[in-house]
Amino acid sequence: MRTLQVAALIFLACVACAAQSRKRTGPARTDLMSTLLDLDRTAAATNSDIGHLQIEKWRGGWRTGFTTSTSHKSQAGQAAQSLQRNLKTALPDLIRNALNTRGGMYATFKVYEDLTLVCETLDSLVTAAQEYGRKEEFAPLAGDYNSLVRLRRSLSAYLQQKAAAADARGGITSEFADASDGDSTSLPRKIVVDEGAHARKSMVSARKKTSSRSRNE
Repeated sequence: MRTLQVAALIFLACVACAAQSRKRTGPARTDLMSTLLDLDRTAAATNSDIGHLQIEKWRGGWRTGFTTSTSHKSQAGQAAQSLQRNLKTALPDLIRNALNTRGGMYATFKVYEDLTLVCETLDSLVTAAQEYGRKEEFAPLAGDYNSLVRLRRSLSAYLQQKAAAADARGGITSEFADASDGDSTSLPRKIVVDEGAHARKSMVSARKKTSSRSRNE
């Protein structure tokens, strides 16, 4: 019996220590530098995989009337060129700016914004590669897309943490902070109409007219 009591006390002590440890450490913070460096490597790998696509050799699509169409090749080629320009120049420059500002919110958000555009465009290219291209072309591209989406989630988590911390410190002002201190003339006014008073005035006026007629008669 005593052994069970001792074991229970030890268990409760361990639970209390673990709870206090979690309270001190708080939620896990996103390692922005690792995320940005990983994103830079993934962007270069994605650019290389896009360069190996042979879009001109993809299968033709079908139109109505059993005629082949090459419009999907043209669209895929335009998407590939746009992605390569972004992954080679625009995104690396934004990543460099975010690193130089030590994770500034504005610079990091610009990376997130551009990465969102890259993921959307790459998604359409991956779909086209799966449908018309070879498996050797689709598989690496699909892996690149999954990696970029994962990194975008990491950036989103970092931005949420920064925004929450700034909001807690009062670093982010609200559009509605001084609404109550503004010019009162800008606020809508409530006009109350006393219908009873209007009725009473009408009755008094009618009585005056009646008494006036009586005197005249």
